[in-house]
Amino acid sequence: MEKIVVTPLMGMGDTLMTTPALQLIKDSRQDCEITYFTFSRANHEILLNNPHIDHLWYYPIKAIHFFQATVHVLTHFAFRFNTCINFYPSNRIQYNGFALMTGAKKRIGHSYLRMNFSQLNWLKNKTIAEDYSAHCVEENVRLLQFLGISAAPDTIPPMHIYLTDEEKEAGSSFVASLNGNTFIGIHAGTSTFKNHAKRRWPREKFVELIDRHQDKHFLLFGTEDEIGINEYIQSAVKNKNQVTVVTNKTIREVAAIIGELDAFVSNDSGLMHIAAAMQTPVVLILGPTNKNFIYPWGVAHRVVRLDLPCSPCFYYSPRPLSCRLNDSYACLAELNVSDVSDALEEIL
Repeated sequence: MEKIVVTPLMGMGDTLMTTPALQLIKDSRQDCEITYFTFSRANHEILLNNPHIDHLWYYPIKAIHFFQATVHVLTHFAFRFNTCINFYPSNRIQYNGFALMTGAKKRIGHSYLRMNFSQLNWLKNKTIAEDYSAHCVEENVRLLQFLGISAAPDTIPPMHIYLTDEEKEAGSSFVASLNGNTFIGIHAGTSTFKNHAKRRWPREKFVELIDRHQDKHFLLFGTEDEIGINEYIQSAVKNKNQVTVVTNKTIREVAAIIGELDAFVSNDSGLMHIAAAMQTPVVLILGPTNKNFIYPWGVAHRVVRLDLPCSPCFYYSPRPLSCRLNDSYACLAELNVSDVSDALEEIL
């Protein structure tokens, strides 16, 4: 039996974009056993009940001392697997170090166009070059060639979160309790990791977007770090009754609610990918990131962006996000509300 271990990834979106590849492995190879390691509670939750994962492992290695984390990895993962997969994007020393510590004879991943040598990607022994024209889902599927698996782009399955019937019913009941006939989700935040808070469309423009659609009910989503943004939006809109801030929910409860909505408007964020995984149509507001990498996979969507000469400027490396235009992030600051509003009407 081929025993496969999957290295942990930081973001929810990155983690979700591995699920189509996992399904293809299990559909094609009945002789394999997949262990998926996570160090984020949110990532662990969105992978729960996934039938294509045999063993889902959670351990918060980022929250503990390096020595303790190393002992844990060596104790539980060293020389127990034939294959280690570093799914895309994992252009970091830590991911490559994890692959080496597993002792797997086959260490699969990408070679990167930026900082490839310094981030120890040469520790992997089965690599393909990253492709700036490919989606992250496609990049992950391309790695399966080392397992003897191939799939045409139009045969790659969608992302998926496997909710229970009870979780789905709770999400349906939550939305049914609200006033309105058309329900739109909004994520006005983003991760703050590596300066990614700069990927946010100005909060004032979300207010204007809601005010243009007073016949719809808007649900605002976000983490504790984004409570201030959502409270600002709720207090600034003309009709307070058309806005609900979703709070005190687990990530699976959030996914269940998003799955009941008519559309989801979002910055480049993990919640955007959750909406896609729940098959809720998405309007993606995109700034510095390469559209090819992260557009909503497998779902109806519109991408709203400014095609500036400097765009895209964010690629996968350890370096934080930075703007070439005097830190102005014009790609988002100058993006018109009317363009997002029109995209929302189209997707509906």
